[in-house]
Amino acid sequence: GAGLNVEKALLSARTRLADADFEPALRDANLLLARTLDWSEAQVLARGTEEIASDLLAEFEARIDRRLAGEPVAYILGEKEFFGRDFFVDRRVLIPRPETEHLVEIALRLGLPADARVLDIGTGSGCLAVTLLAETTDCRAVATDISFAALRVAESNARRHGVEQRLELVATDLASAVSLQNFRLVVSNPPYIGLEEASTLSSEILEFEPGTALFAGPTGDSLLRRLLQTLSALQSGTPLLLEVGAGQSDAIAQLAEVSAFSLEEMHADLAGIDRIARLTRR
Repeated sequence: GAGLNVEKALLSARTRLADADFEPALRDANLLLARTLDWSEAQVLARGTEEIASDLLAEFEARIDRRLAGEPVAYILGEKEFFGRDFFVDRRVLIPRPETEHLVEIALRLGLPADARVLDIGTGSGCLAVTLLAETTDCRAVATDISFAALRVAESNARRHGVEQRLELVATDLASAVSLQNFRLVVSNPPYIGLEEASTLSSEILEFEPGTALFAGPTGDSLLRRLLQTLSALQSGTPLLLEVGAGQSDAIAQLAEVSAFSLEEMHADLAGIDRIARLTRR
């Protein structure tokens, strides 16, 4: 088509987004155009009268089409910000969520000994392990995932943030291939949605994000029980930080009672939902 300027291209894209049933954010148009032009979002908003070359316009429209098909904006951009850093993401991994940043905050508040070893179970994009390493100087981490594909994404994020020398990636179910004796902290954002709840999820999540990263099994707490059993080999006093699903604080409290862990406290996310469980190996 004829050349459009930035302002008109944005207007047209926002109009199309506004008509979509699933209510994507209109800001997605800014982000996708910024990526297409290799500009910042601020530049996109400030340079409205500049013409866009037709090949770039076609690329932008293709990205808007993907967004209108329900593909999450993070996958189209190929990255998502987490704790102030950009992480590579694609359909091999779950998109990092803002509420998971609370887990990092709590871990850093607990304080890690200088040369502590940290275990991250079900690492996905690597956002937890990589962030904890980037926020500390001498800590080392082991990150596990059952998905080889996810571990490749975690590896590229470790390299992106310069911590690959301190991170060991292990393909295993939960932590079964890992010797648990020497860890000073365990973190995990495990799958916590039950298959029974699948119908309540948006098609954006269901159709695009990896099912193994979303679904725990028949019920949302299916995996938690197995996780606590696996981790009973940790040394006494080791903290475990777990992200749990909305409404699962009772379940985790009950599971902890019959496990080797005591539930110390639940931390709410910004929406007021109990989201991070802090447990200690008894």
